[in-house]
Amino acid sequence: MTLPGPLFFVAGGAPILLVALVYLRGARRRGASRRPTDIPRHCAFAAGLAMLFLSLQWPFAEWAHELFYVHQIGIIVARIVTPILIAVARPAATLVAGLPRPVRRRVLRPALLAPATRGAWRSIAHPAVALLLYIGTFYLWELPALQSAALDNAAIGLAMHLSLLFTGLLFWSRIAGRRPAPLGVSHGERLMMIWLAILAQILLGAYLTVKSSVLYHAYAATERLAMIAPIVDEQRGGFMIWVPSALLSLLAMIVVIDMWGRHETRMDLKRTQWSPSNSAILLYPQTGRALRAMAEPKNKRMAIGLASFALLIFAAVCGVVTGAYRVNRRENMRLYMLSRCAGPHC
Repeated sequence: MTLPGPLFFVAGGAPILLVALVYLRGARRRGASRRPTDIPRHCAFAAGLAMLFLSLQWPFAEWAHELFYVHQIGIIVARIVTPILIAVARPAATLVAGLPRPVRRRVLRPALLAPATRGAWRSIAHPAVALLLYIGTFYLWELPALQSAALDNAAIGLAMHLSLLFTGLLFWSRIAGRRPAPLGVSHGERLMMIWLAILAQILLGAYLTVKSSVLYHAYAATERLAMIAPIVDEQRGGFMIWVPSALLSLLAMIVVIDMWGRHETRMDLKRTQWSPSNSAILLYPQTGRALRAMAEPKNKRMAIGLASFALLIFAAVCGVVTGAYRVNRRENMRLYMLSRCAGPHC
């Protein structure tokens, strides 16, 4: 997905540098108006842009054309690492502050207030739609034909990176949103979104890891240039999809659980404040036994969900391994019969 020479810089690197300049201008303006952004958020945004920029530069981009597993590392950066860092940084206000005032007043504000824009955002920001776009875009670009097209055509390669980046930003911004339900996505829905995304990655990664036939022939030069057999290269790529992607998503899941706990703590603090109604004691019990009785149904649902997810992943991996074994067995049997066939009608 590299763009050679000046074309790459204009289409790939220049937009990233432009976003960085707008962000710096916005950070300076917010600091002057006594509304500075926290330094950790600055660092997260800078790290996200830097990793995306480096994944599109030489020599990494050249290696991605020759090695399937290096290409998968770039995809992980585009759809998981960079979106998570940017979503945690929450740079929207800073980026808006960095835009020229005429652009904000005459272009951005009318566009954001337009009914069509609001309706489109409500549609794509729905948790189910964001999840489907996140998984569907990933599976689409993992098709061998589209992988080959992305390697051969610079414009298609750039479209691949941008689509993975935008769907990743949409997905992880819903996960990392500060607003809980009903204004935002509930924490239970966030955990379910991450679970399903992990399952989708495990299914594809496990299949690519255990299979024995080459699917991505666009990397045929791998054995000659990198001294790695194509099947080994694809198995490494499947491992990158299977393990590192799942680990990053699991870390995000832990953060969501922590956010859920902090939210519950804040709600409990509000509940324990003075209330003019005597019925508050019935709604928010003060004894340990009553509190456990209230929390028991929710904890039971959480436990059932975690156990079901673990069993589902185990069953999915077993199914992928079994299916790959059967496919490999049929392929080996076919090759064996062809090797023994010596007649003119074979």
